[in-house]
Amino acid sequence: MPSFTMRYSLDRTNSLQLRYRSKSSAPSVTSLQNVIDNSNPLFLSAGNPDLDQQLSHTANLRYLRTTKSGYTFIAMVGATIQQDYVADSTFVAKEDMELTPSVTLSKGAQFTRPVNMDGYYSLQSMLTYGFPIDFIRSNINLSLSANYANVPTIFDGIESKTRELNLIPKIIIGSNISNNLDFTASYSAGINKMFSSLDTATGSDYITHSASAKLGWTFFWGLTFRSTFDYIGYTGLDTGAEDYFLWNLSLGKKFLKNNAAEIRVEAFDVLKQNQAFTHSIGSNYYDYINSNVLKPYAMISFVYTIR
Repeated sequence: MPSFTMRYSLDRTNSLQLRYRSKSSAPSVTSLQNVIDNSNPLFLSAGNPDLDQQLSHTANLRYLRTTKSGYTFIAMVGATIQQDYVADSTFVAKEDMELTPSVTLSKGAQFTRPVNMDGYYSLQSMLTYGFPIDFIRSNINLSLSANYANVPTIFDGIESKTRELNLIPKIIIGSNISNNLDFTASYSAGINKMFSSLDTATGSDYITHSASAKLGWTFFWGLTFRSTFDYIGYTGLDTGAEDYFLWNLSLGKKFLKNNAAEIRVEAFDVLKQNQAFTHSIGSNYYDYINSNVLKPYAMISFVYTIR
């Protein structure tokens, strides 16, 4: 598969990069097996042994400006096209029907299998601006990403398009105080809009809020303290997903030559609020999944750094 990269320096602080790459992706073993999965009687599925591999072509152009005083500006635009995209083909049974001698599709249930389709494309863009703040000896980075995807599907024999638009503003403050003290604070919002060309699937708009803070401190006699604090929140979802905080702590002691070794006592999910939530797009539906996660726990770890 061909690829191409060209870099051009306008001067010492400004440069352009143009990149093209292509790749092939073979279908998974599950997607190729013509075996019916009836673990959910309302949503049956099977593989397709006639699937071909996907071919993708991606091109992007990036502009970069950096200065000796620490100012950075990056602008990027890109696009991806996929040939023989592995899409879902779904139909709804109008009456009870027999798929195999041992599997029956009930009236109103859905059966899905993968097929190759053309028409998938996505667009990406990003702006980033970074600058130093001397009075707290830190750097601030502001960024905005915008992504759009057009995903082909088939429902009841009718080709449709599922479209997704994502806007992601983000701010990061990173310290540059010393080797013994480091902190980072950030906030980002994922603004998601999804809709289908089929009347059977309504749009889905929601916002994901993510804030985090991280502190690392090495103080007297090689003692270390680390803490991470994350907040995840949702706006516009009526799925039972709740806002939550995730707080982890660590206390350690460095020793040996050049403090190459460290033993730590770490505690995870101190507030007992950890969750796992994902959102996926089907051919005629939007799926919200809450998964089980690890409960709070503590452990002792030993770390040796080789320099």
